[in-house]
Amino acid sequence: MGTRVYLGHLSRDASDRDIENLFKNYGRLREVTIKNGFGFVEFSDPRDAKDAVYDVHGKDFLGERLVVELARGDRRDRRDDDRKYRPPERTEHRLIVENLAHGVSWQDIKDLMRKAGEVTFADISRDNDSQGVVEFSSAEDVKMALKTLNGEDLRGQPVSLREVSV
Repeated sequence: MGTRVYLGHLSRDASDRDIENLFKNYGRLREVTIKNGFGFVEFSDPRDAKDAVYDVHGKDFLGERLVVELARGDRRDRRDDDRKYRPPERTEHRLIVENLAHGVSWQDIKDLMRKAGEVTFADISRDNDSQGVVEFSSAEDVKMALKTLNGEDLRGQPVSLREVSV
């Protein structure tokens, strides 16, 4: 089990000190990294990381409902293969995903949409957490998603897809 925890829906006002204060009662922190709207916390002990995920996921923090999950993969793996972890490729092959259930993450959207083709980008709207966006590598993938995934159930709720002209 990992010691690294992903923080999603992180307020842009959050500081390292805010994050340290939020997680200080769960165990020794090795590192806090904040990015634009998300971040990571690395604990010394995997049990502390697991406890923090269980207790803090879904809590309101600085005006945002946090997504707290064990981070996928090991940080050392990422350093070894930076090509695999480059910024998402933005495309014009875009769909709006509506009627998202509470707590759905961009990863959930991406996982569902992979059934239709190669997903290059996915995110949740900052203004409306029941709406997201997904981008594909081709127009054919967009058509396949509209044909096969419109109305598909995601975390207990049918999603609605609509195409966006860019």
